Amino acid sequence: MKILTSAFIAAAAFASCSALAQAPRAYPTKPVRIIVPFAAGGPTDYIARLVAEKLATALGQPFIVENRLGAGGVVGAEAALRSPPDGYTLLVASASYAVNPALMKMSFDAANDVQPVINMVVGSTVFAAHAGTPFNTLGEMVAYAKANPGKLNYATQGAGSITHVTTEAFLAATGITATHIPYKGIGPALTALASGEVQFVLPDYGAARALVTAGKVKILAVAGNRRLAELPNVPTAAEAGFPQTASSGSWQGMFAPKNTPPEVVDTLNREINRILRNKEVVEQLGARYAEPVGGTPDAFGAQVKADIARFGTVVRTVGIKAE
Repeated sequence: MKILTSAFIAAAAFASCSALAQAPRAYPTKPVRIIVPFAAGGPTDYIARLVAEKLATALGQPFIVENRLGAGGVVGAEAALRSPPDGYTLLVASASYAVNPALMKMSFDAANDVQPVINMVVGSTVFAAHAGTPFNTLGEMVAYAKANPGKLNYATQGAGSITHVTTEAFLAATGITATHIPYKGIGPALTALASGEVQFVLPDYGAARALVTAGKVKILAVAGNRRLAELPNVPTAAEAGFPQTASSGSWQGMFAPKNTPPEVVDTLNREINRILRNKEVVEQLGARYAEPVGGTPDAFGAQVKADIARFGTVVRTVGIKAE
């Protein structure tokens, strides 16, 4: 009996070990590639590298950022979302992801051929005006535009850019007109604003801050849902009486290919939510005037679909073309 019992225990132990050996190891088991469809050094690249570093520490595998440029972010997005849906190739994209479907043909459906993972951060989009303009609030600018049709020009970093589409959405919502002057990047657009070549721009506050400090540019309102700590007396667009002009901001989010295993998406979402609550990370983002968002994959997916529909309507109505 003892012999049989010992044999049974040994057999059970062997079976248990075999089962453990055959069980899949927890994700990730090898390096993970994060494709950023823009140049190194920009806001999307910055948040991707910040999160990649923290994910590597938390999950024990390298998360390697690869910049894949072209077609306003489409080249990188296609490379990421056409990869095997195993969680080892991810995409970190900006809100321009939601504009591109209305501007150009793509090999995938941006709303449905993708697995949203998480909205990581949102930039602080503001209504910035030249210091010499005869208005100091958003309401005054709208009133000025209605009383002086054809007198306002606005700058963007290029035709078809997120700033272009967002500004046109603002114009449509308020019933005013302004002439679009596209520049090669937000830097030249802000230089034009500071010199008075244009009267207003909708940039991220971080990009405009130096000009505000220099007294060349003034901030009329914040396009997001809350005031900036550095500008406590500047209201949001909603507080200024224009809730319909509020912007979802220049978000930076992570996506995976469609049909990526739910457990992989859950792991990434859980860890990034934790990272975004880290005090050091919050401080680093705050220094760039970016706000941690977080949340569920479903919530981010719903926002992306809503933005695709909203921006698509603006693009078609105004007839915006990509450069």
